This record gives sequence, C-alpha cells and structure tokens, in this order.
Amino acid sequence: MERFQSICAVCGRPIPAAYVRRGDAVYAEKTCPEHGPSRALASENAEEFERWLRFPSVTVPPRVTAARGVRKVFPTDADGAEGILNTECPYHCGVCENHLMTACCVLLNVTSACNQHCPYCFADAGEPGPSGSSGASGPSGQSGSSGGFGPSGGEARRSFDDPGLAEIGRRLDRLIELGEERKFNIQLNGGEPTVRDDLPEIVRLCKEKGFEYVQLNTNGRRLAGVYPDADLGGDAGAAYAKSLKAAGLSAVFLQFDGVDDSVYEKLRGEPLLEIKKAAIRNCGAAGLPVTLVPTVLKGVNLDSVGAIVDFMLAQGRTVKGVHFQPASFFGRRPDERNADGDYDGRVTMFAVMEEIEKQTGGRVGRDALAPISTGHPLCCFCAAFLRERDGSLTPMRGSNECCAPADPLEIVRRDRDFVLNKWETAGPAEDCRCAPPEDCRGNTPDEITGEAPEAPEAAGEASEFTDTALSFDDAIAYLRGNMFTISGMAFMDAGNLDAERLRRCRVQVFTEEGRLVPFCGYYTV
Repeated sequence: MERFQSICAVCGRPIPAAYVRRGDAVYAEKTCPEHGPSRALASENAEEFERWLRFPSVTVPPRVTAARGVRKVFPTDADGAEGILNTECPYHCGVCENHLMTACCVLLNVTSACNQHCPYCFADAGEPGPSGSSGASGPSGQSGSSGGFGPSGGEARRSFDDPGLAEIGRRLDRLIELGEERKFNIQLNGGEPTVRDDLPEIVRLCKEKGFEYVQLNTNGRRLAGVYPDADLGGDAGAAYAKSLKAAGLSAVFLQFDGVDDSVYEKLRGEPLLEIKKAAIRNCGAAGLPVTLVPTVLKGVNLDSVGAIVDFMLAQGRTVKGVHFQPASFFGRRPDERNADGDYDGRVTMFAVMEEIEKQTGGRVGRDALAPISTGHPLCCFCAAFLRERDGSLTPMRGSNECCAPADPLEIVRRDRDFVLNKWETAGPAEDCRCAPPEDCRGNTPDEITGEAPEAPEAAGEASEFTDTALSFDDAIAYLRGNMFTISGMAFMDAGNLDAERLRRCRVQVFTEEGRLVPFCGYYTV
C-alpha cells in the first residue's frame, strides 16, 4: 500500500517498512537484519485506512531547523564501538531541514516527578525528589543512559532538579526564537506538573512572554484537593484551580480513562474516579475548561468510549471535549510483545471511531469524524458538535479547504488559534444564558481557514433553534457553552513508527538542549 522508513522495535536500527493489507486489516510490516520480521496493527479497517491515507493536508515547514544526529550503538556494530552518529530519520532531528510541518503545540516538561505511579506511563515518570527536585528515575531507581531524545535516552532522564523560573524563562525565549509571529501553543507537561508549588508562576511567565495558549496536562490529584494532604473535594483543590485560572491558564487536559474504577485500577494502579470528578468540579468553579483524555487499550476500556462521551455531555459547560489516545507502547507498560512483535492491547484510532459511533447509538456519527487539515492524516481525528436543547448533537462543518489561505504565516496562526478557541468555556456571568439564537451557529473558526463552520442546515442537518431574540453576546455565550469537540491522537511507538508521519508532526517536545523533536520520536528513540 505504501512504503516508509521505520526502526527495529528491538534495537532501534532504521529499516524500511510498508503498510500491508491482510484481509480486512492493515499492518505496518518490517524486517530487521538482526532481529527478523515484525508487524504492528495499523488499522482494523483497510478500506478506511486507504481513504484516510489519501486525504490532502497542508504543510508549513518550520522557520528554524536545529538538527543533530544521535550516537547509537546497534547490535551488529563492533564490540566496544562508541556508536555511529546516525543522521537517518528519526535520529537526525531537532527538527531537520526535511521536516514538513512547524509545531502547533509544544510540550514544555517542567518536571519528571509524579504523585502517581501508573503501570502505563509514556514518560516513565518517577517519584518526587527532595526539595522539589524531579527525582528523574524510573520504578527501579535507574535513570536513562544510552543515546536518544526522551526518557530512555540521554537528554531527559538524567537526575536533575526541576528547572527554575529563570531557566524556564530562557527556554520560553528560545521557543520565541524558533517560532513564528503567532507563538506556539504551550502544554505544561511532566511527570506531573502540579507537583511544583510554583506552577501558577510558570503559567504567568508563559503569558507574560506572549504565549496565548497555555495548557496543563495533569492527572488532576492536586486540582481535586488531594495533594499533598488535603481532603478530597476540600478548599485546597478549589483554591488551587482558581490560582491557575488567575495566572492565565487556558485549559486543563485531564487524564480520564473511564467511568468505572476497575479501569483506573488496571491503567493507574488505584481507584481514581472520585478524584477525577472532584477535579472537574473545582475547575468548573474556577472557570477552567477541561478536556478529558482517555488512554484506550483493547480489553480494558475500548468498550467504555461511549460512556466517556456521555459523561462529558453530563458535565455542562466545564468539560469541552474528549481527546482519545489509543495506547502507545513506550515508556512504562506491563505488556509483553506477542509472536508478531506487537502488543495484544493495541487499538487504532479507526477502531476508536467505530466504537464511538456504535456505543453512542449513532448520536456521534462516524462520518462526522475527520482528519485535521495540517500534519499527517493518520495522526488524528477531530470533530466539533453543537449540543441542542433537546439533547441531540449537531456536527459543525468546516468551510471548504480550497479557500484555505496561501500565506504560510496565516495558516500557522489559524492552526494554533483553532486549538486556542475550541476549548473556551463560558464565563461565570454567562452561565444563565440558555436560549440559542437563530443565526449564529458558526462562530468557531475552521482549523485552517479560520472561517465560520457551515450552519447545520447548510451541512444537510436540522438544528433546533428557538425564535428568541438574543444579543450577539448572548449568542456567543450560547455557542461557547454548548459546543464541544471529540478528537483523538494516534501516537506511535517503535513497533509502528513511520518517519513520514514524524516529518509532518505538529506536536513537538522542547528538549533541554533547546531543540524541538516530534513527540513520537522523542519518547521512542
């Protein structure tokens, strides 16, 4: 179907690979000269995979490249060799001159410590160290060592104290140098960022530097008031959420794997549902929009995706979306490879989309979920919906892509503004506005054009609107309170790494050395 460059999942050597159809499924297949053949599931639906693979996308190369090779020793190298300076993708990154897409979102790792110890953790986060240090060690207390970008490599898992505010300020200045006029969207990441007592100051610093969108990736414990020693749902969590909102935090991406504690016990090692609910309540009271982020595994919670969507819809205006993430097998995970060299728990975004439609009884139609217009079509899906007064859901269609702006800077701005705008929540003063207007159903920017989505009638769908006359502000308040997104991101690991997808990656990690590396390359290589 299509050839690409990948790596051996055992030794990491760059090797050729191909997508191969086998019956109704598609596999990423490759052969390492040392470790033999392997294959990883790419899609449970071959026809849909082929259709998505042909989807056109817009690319805007990064303004600045800062690539360097990684010194890597492969099994067939001579004994005692220091390793070759590998300049093949994905090792020659930072990003290189062959990268096709500037970043939309940049992960800024502010700690590698965590207040949980999840069996599944892409960052292989360690326990909090003394005096706010990161700890920077895995479950066995061993830090990473040999060549690479991420937790298993040489740049991220050394023992080091959390970067101070001055250092974070320097890193933000470097991001300004690397980026375009419309600055990158920032994701504060870890570890668990909330183990830092100065997190509100970090958020404020980002805003002072001109970064418009600052997102917190979190497990929600401290927002729930259970860190370090407060009672569940107490004032500590509510006050903490308000302090982040006051500092300028834009949105919370909340680890949320299901609506039953049995799921959390498998994925996180402990029951956490009440903690998640308390975090959402406190964010709502503070006016912080929340997006639920489930890690999805076959046999664990793939059968819960519809219940997660229903939970989101029951949260009113606080929860603005669900962002499904099929599990990628890097970092810490208990699974062992099967005879094919893959993992039995692997599920693809195509299966997630199918289950969303099935488990919601068609309320979220499969046809409404589509690739995004930038990056690579196999990386993610997204759709925006309007919640009607009768509880039905109307897809909000984007404008025609042929009208996308030709100016690369305008594409970048609108791409990043789409993330900024789609998770906004209504302010406290707007909570009482419940009647929708007749003529303002399309005021959320399309991802590329920035124009209003088509009205539901124009998209061939009926929408229930009253004849109540409302002001423009009331109309915007209704839309902000009743629009939400359902999306998914298919991260890669060593088993299914596709260098072409890396070249178009728009979610990148900022390294200690001041370079940007595609997310999947950072945590895999």
